[in-house]
Amino acid sequence: MRTIYFARHGETDADKQNRFNGGIDLDLNEAGLRQAQELAEKISGITFDKIFCSPKKRAIQTCEIISKEQNYTIDDRLTELICGIFDGKKKNLISKIRFFNALKKGKHGVEPLETFTARNVDFCEKVLRQLKDKTVLIISHHGNAAAFDFYFKGKPEGYSLTKRIIENGGILKFENL
Repeated sequence: MRTIYFARHGETDADKQNRFNGGIDLDLNEAGLRQAQELAEKISGITFDKIFCSPKKRAIQTCEIISKEQNYTIDDRLTELICGIFDGKKKNLISKIRFFNALKKGKHGVEPLETFTARNVDFCEKVLRQLKDKTVLIISHHGNAAAFDFYFKGKPEGYSLTKRIIENGGILKFENL
């Protein structure tokens, strides 16, 4: 039986300030470092056969706290959705509407949802499907968590892209895959 744990990186200042931050490479803030440590303690009894991580600093910092001395693999497919001109901008009703319109059409430097989904599915099919009977840890971002959730569980009825499924420093578990 394969079990996949998906951890979201700890908090950054952009998260705290409610800003778009997909393409920005940010460090964890003090709360984020604490969240990563708490997550490390929570999953300390689990032995991971393989660990994968997004190339973003916030994910790598979280991964290094969690993995301690264990090797991990950086995979570009695990990077957050690229937010284009919205990166660094404050989230509000208007900016979210504009962002989601750009996301659907791939405008203003925003990675098209179809492209983002395809690279996450590619990771699941080419990497995770090969790791049968393994316990895997992935450290990445909220958007990726939603893509993995869809991939392994299917899209739930009434789902909205604005609904948060994992908090900073949180973890999802996919098992019996």
